[in-house]
Amino acid sequence: MKNNVTISILVTCILCSCRNISKETNKETNNGTVDSTTRRGTVTGRPINTGDRLKISGDFDGDGIIDTVYESYISSLTGRETYKTMDSTDIERNMELTIANKPEARIYSTINLADTFTLTKEAQQSGIFGFENLGDLNNEKGDELGYIIDWTDFSNMNSYHILTMSKDKKWKELFNFPINESVNFEDENLFKNKSLILKEGNGIIKYKFYSDTASVEEGRTNLNK
Repeated sequence: MKNNVTISILVTCILCSCRNISKETNKETNNGTVDSTTRRGTVTGRPINTGDRLKISGDFDGDGIIDTVYESYISSLTGRETYKTMDSTDIERNMELTIANKPEARIYSTINLADTFTLTKEAQQSGIFGFENLGDLNNEKGDELGYIIDWTDFSNMNSYHILTMSKDKKWKELFNFPINESVNFEDENLFKNKSLILKEGNGIIKYKFYSDTASVEEGRTNLNK
């Protein structure tokens, strides 16, 4: 009887020890999994943003349906969307890297059968700005759009461009005029509609341009000629 009791006590002790070992083993394994996951998360990091892309809406083909036109900025080396800023800490280095990347500024749209249109293949640029719907300027149904190339340089001299879509769904430039990025957008050099362009009617517009006399002057043109 005494031997049976002794054996029973030994078996109970062994079982308890096994349970404790099992718990400690699981605890160490779980801690190891958490640490590993944390390290992987730290290494992965956040994706780098290639820069904002602009878009505007309007009826650009004159069919009564609202379209959206998007900016595209690609490297001709890869044919894919690319970085607008290559080095945010060194301007001259950023210029060098941008040129080496051989970028193209383009637009594409939701308009059926309309192709992607290249605005410029000049390498020293970072896309466009001043992207806007100008309304129907030439009275041929369909809104026109305006844009300015964002040149990567130290000059304030630039040009404002007006595009229209033809009846065969092709983008074409209607007009462009010189501007000074620092001066043209001051309130006193804009029309009352806060724009560089003012529609008069019958395809005629007024526009504010930067002249050879280093001043902002008012011009007038007929977009249908």
